[in-house]
Amino acid sequence: MTFQQLFPVTDGIWVTVLVLALILFVPSLCRKLRFPQIAGLIIAGVIIGPGLLGIIETGDTLNFAGRVGLLFIMFFAGIQIDLEEMKRNRANGILFGVLTFAIPFAACMWAGQSVLGLDGRAAGVIGCIMGSHTLVSFPIVSRFGLDRRKSVTISLTGALVAILIALVLYSILMSDNNGAASTAILLLKLACYIAAVILIYPRITRHFFRQASSNFSHFLYVMLLLAVSCGLACLIGIDAILGAFLAGLMMNRYVPNTSPLMHRMDFIGNALFVPVFLLTTGMMIDIRGVCSDWNTLWIFAVIFITGNFTKWIAAYGIQKLSHFDRDDRKILFGLSESHAAGALAIATGAYSAGIIGLSVLSSTVLIVLFSCILSNIVTERAASSIFQKGHSDEKNGYERLMVTLTGSNTLQALMDTAITIRPKKGPEMVGLYVTVGGEHAPKYMQDGKGRLQEAAAIAASADVPFVAHNRLGNNIVESIVHATKEFDATSLIMGMPLRRSITTYYFENIVSPMLECVPGEIVLQRMTSPLNTIRRIVVLVPGPVIQDDAFAKAVGTIFKICTATNCETIFYGKTQAIDSVRGTAKSVEGGRVSFCEVSETVDMDWAINELRNDHMLIIIGTRETESHAARSFRHLYEHIHLKDNDFSTILLFPSAKIENGTGRETGARTSRDLLKLLRV
Repeated sequence: MTFQQLFPVTDGIWVTVLVLALILFVPSLCRKLRFPQIAGLIIAGVIIGPGLLGIIETGDTLNFAGRVGLLFIMFFAGIQIDLEEMKRNRANGILFGVLTFAIPFAACMWAGQSVLGLDGRAAGVIGCIMGSHTLVSFPIVSRFGLDRRKSVTISLTGALVAILIALVLYSILMSDNNGAASTAILLLKLACYIAAVILIYPRITRHFFRQASSNFSHFLYVMLLLAVSCGLACLIGIDAILGAFLAGLMMNRYVPNTSPLMHRMDFIGNALFVPVFLLTTGMMIDIRGVCSDWNTLWIFAVIFITGNFTKWIAAYGIQKLSHFDRDDRKILFGLSESHAAGALAIATGAYSAGIIGLSVLSSTVLIVLFSCILSNIVTERAASSIFQKGHSDEKNGYERLMVTLTGSNTLQALMDTAITIRPKKGPEMVGLYVTVGGEHAPKYMQDGKGRLQEAAAIAASADVPFVAHNRLGNNIVESIVHATKEFDATSLIMGMPLRRSITTYYFENIVSPMLECVPGEIVLQRMTSPLNTIRRIVVLVPGPVIQDDAFAKAVGTIFKICTATNCETIFYGKTQAIDSVRGTAKSVEGGRVSFCEVSETVDMDWAINELRNDHMLIIIGTRETESHAARSFRHLYEHIHLKDNDFSTILLFPSAKIENGTGRETGARTSRDLLKLLRV
């Protein structure tokens, strides 16, 4: 059987087999060769495509999956961007977007008319292609954990601005005599579309997340909003990639980076659709036909060199203005240099309208190939260099988080918070369920096994290592203390019972003994709303505090929650306490974090009274019993449990050293009412 008889493969099953095999093995080969994986997949697409070996033919299914992959890239760019960093650097971001479009547009338009001899409209189309860009290399910076870096945020803002300008100018070039009227209508549609998404998406999302508890429902809901946004964008006459990016921006607050929902979307996108997009991009290129046409190669060389050089000039200007280093300049250039389906869509539309010829269309295909390869190489090297510098400066401290499921009235909310505040590079998370021995102990042990399995499933969906420990003991608190020692846990998170059960009795019999015997950081929470729907966080810092490593870690825990929710955060405390928080949290100055100094602890009561059901109250407690800070904390604690409130609450106690190093046995009661109190 000859090669021509075997290929191209047309059977859908075998096409799937070949595509999955390439997605699996090409990145591994690229890692061994130290070559960018994304560029490797594009080259693999060129080799197997109709333009070279012809092993696979592009069909509707592959084209659809590739289109979805591009939309996923733009969606991830919007959903992972730091909105507060984007607001702080919006001037530089907008300026970069204008420069990275205007300079290549003007230069390529001049080159098209003067060097290539094209007319004004054809040269303008080339300028729109080279002025805009697609964030093909964004998965690289995301993989290195740099998606919230300042240079990356400026690049993403610039991409949005450049795409908007390119689409508007392209619509002008595509119109005939009614250019002004058509442009005005397009701008009006675009304004209405953006306003509708901004106003409607956040409101319906908060409502849906409060009503639906299933993670699968959350995933399908987010995908539905993404599809609707892209569909509406196409309906008004703009590219769907803008709709995907806008949908990501609107869902940014409601899909934390550490959440299981984010990991599900990241998995299905980066494991399947994005690689298929890269393969189909390469398969579009008829390398033999293009290389045999010298006019196409000449047009490609002129446009590619001119566009890349001017893109570099824009990145260099923003680097000097923002005082970035060379690696950040490479990030700016790498993210803004690549062109993909958006460029092909512009070129195809202009070719269909007779504005450009076949040679320009073919050169655009080559630009897509080589710009993606160059973008990935530059971005990979810059991101790797930045990561290695930051990695060498990190402190490798040992931290382990233990989640106590006993007493939690909402396991999902407890695990969401635990995943949010866990050490990024710490060992596995420990899940603990304690059963007090007695007549019904076997039943409770079986219940505990089910809860631990549920918690393990949530942790696995967020790619968090999890160890389950179902413990039988004579005393709840002593069992928790012994488990923290056994697993060497440095932090403990536990759910508080319902509002009516948060009483002085609970504090004296549960909280106080743990404060005496558990040296690690203790987090007690009661969530009335899902973490990703919290709109405001109020942090109370009662009394004077000691600015040490334990306090710094506690403030770091709070800012992990603030970053995940991306909502307004206000710290209340006396001057010394607020200064300590400011000194500890130097890396999170500005944004939506503010500080309010009060003269007395009782002045914090009005802040509590202003809280609503979608707000969160965090109180930094103390382990002392007779100090002024302890009395201030008890006052706030009594204010909470005496009032009828429906806001979420977290009590955070910084870690402390136990004098004898081992703790002492607690005197908490072993009676059944204590067990009932915890499980209410």
